[in-house]
Amino acid sequence: MTSTHDLDALARDAVLRAETGRELSVATGADRVRFLHGIVTGNVAGTPVGGGCLSALLTPKGHVIADMRLFVREDAIWIVVDAGQAEPVATTLGRFAIMDDFVAAPRADFAFSSLLGPAAAARLAAIGVDDSRLQAIAAAPLFAHTQVTTDAGEVWIAHMRELATDGFWLGAPPPVLAAIHARLAAAGVPELEPAAADAARIAAVEPRFGAEITPDYFPMEVGLDAAIDYAKGCYLGQEPIVRIRDRGHINWRLVGLDVAGPRDPAALDPIETDAKPKAGRVTSVGRLPDGRGVALAMLHTSIAVGATVRIRHGEERIDAHVRTEPAGPSPRSP
Repeated sequence: MTSTHDLDALARDAVLRAETGRELSVATGADRVRFLHGIVTGNVAGTPVGGGCLSALLTPKGHVIADMRLFVREDAIWIVVDAGQAEPVATTLGRFAIMDDFVAAPRADFAFSSLLGPAAAARLAAIGVDDSRLQAIAAAPLFAHTQVTTDAGEVWIAHMRELATDGFWLGAPPPVLAAIHARLAAAGVPELEPAAADAARIAAVEPRFGAEITPDYFPMEVGLDAAIDYAKGCYLGQEPIVRIRDRGHINWRLVGLDVAGPRDPAALDPIETDAKPKAGRVTSVGRLPDGRGVALAMLHTSIAVGATVRIRHGEERIDAHVRTEPAGPSPRSP
């Protein structure tokens, strides 16, 4: 497959993100909907079969254990998490299911990739998805998902948004997914290089587990506001989350940084301003194909959007500008 670091291809056509690292746990049992609804932050009970929701598993103090995408199927709920999290999340959920008919089991024989861009739906024709299914998939809301028979075998397809771009998650056993990738390559779909994909994630201000999403923070501090359903009943960690909502104040927030100059900071580098010597820390760093440096950081809420901050990188000081919205396109982009 042809690889690319050209993010313009992501904006114009479609690209494959083959290495997402996502993992799957499958929740079964008669109590699966009621149990998960009472444990995680999302509205599981209000999600129809064929739909899904962003959610999070919290500590009793409201800090994030894991973020997850939940997909409701007829006979199970699929829990999709970042790399290395399927087993710990399944184990943690199992510890709370004392008297419930609920089991969560990792699926090591299943893998995910992403097909992203405005032409992603049309590109699904390359794997044998017929026109009527293509139209239905393209018109479906985010998190809608379905099972499709393709030339390579059965594949699960979900309408998702990633790297600030609409597209699809593809899921199948690794040999089937590899065959799907080969068919997409033969149709001229390039594979986005991992470094370019991560830079695009950083520019889009999309948090990643283990970098931005850690047990040090509340979900709304790390960009997981949409994972919280404030209208639902009790869930693990609800009380501190409601207190924060009612108080209307958090100490930290996830921001994007536009890094000045050719030098890159590193994750965990401290951030300072004249007024606040301990203003936060860098969490992820990347450089876009057009040469712009970008980073994500946990920054104190007293630092305004648009401010210039200093990143302490060893003996160096690197300037960066604060934003909360995705970075704009390259000046050379059409």
